[in-house]
Amino acid sequence: MKNLRLILSIALMAFIALPLPAQSGDPVSLLKEVEKKTLSYTDQSIQFSLLIEAPGRDGKKVQRKTSGQVLVVGQKALLQLNGQLIFLEGSRITTVSEADEEIIVRKLDGDETQYTPAALVKKYETGSNFQWAGEETVAGGTKIVYVRMKPKNNVDVRDVIFGINMRSKRIHSYQEFGTNDVNTTLNILQYDVNQGVTEQKVTFTKSKYPGYDYMAPKGM
Repeated sequence: MKNLRLILSIALMAFIALPLPAQSGDPVSLLKEVEKKTLSYTDQSIQFSLLIEAPGRDGKKVQRKTSGQVLVVGQKALLQLNGQLIFLEGSRITTVSEADEEIIVRKLDGDETQYTPAALVKKYETGSNFQWAGEETVAGGTKIVYVRMKPKNNVDVRDVIFGINMRSKRIHSYQEFGTNDVNTTLNILQYDVNQGVTEQKVTFTKSKYPGYDYMAPKGM
């Protein structure tokens, strides 16, 4: 479940067109601007670094660092992470391990459906408070403004902080602070849009992986 939440949190960063509720205050106005910009793209290619910090047995933080890429076309995405290809298509998640020549298909059901990108967006839409969380100037003189989102009645997530690039009005970073003291930070290293990525590129096609072991629920 933890790995699943991580995967879908990354996807949420890419599907960041949040249908925000009517609230007063500039943080919501800024996110609305980011939403409008995101919706205008036909495709997105995001390279990112990922840092996970968790409590260790000796009281010190344990860190795990990695990097990856996510391609987004419409409501579909292809995540490349830790040597795996992860296709996100609605409630279906297909993981391809080329090293193991193995394909695992999962269909989210029951409680797991609350972690799909669409469900996460809906949850934040209907039960979140937004406030400023500071700003900084990064290399090149670009101003980054941070917006804190505090989900209500979420047993897993205490806070989410979005970093907004004020020059491009795109997401710069995503930080998630778990109620279990596990913190996840994603920083965008490169963000390309409208590069001609097709939906076929982010759609799983079994015939592309002949000879791979295929494990899937019946009917998938």
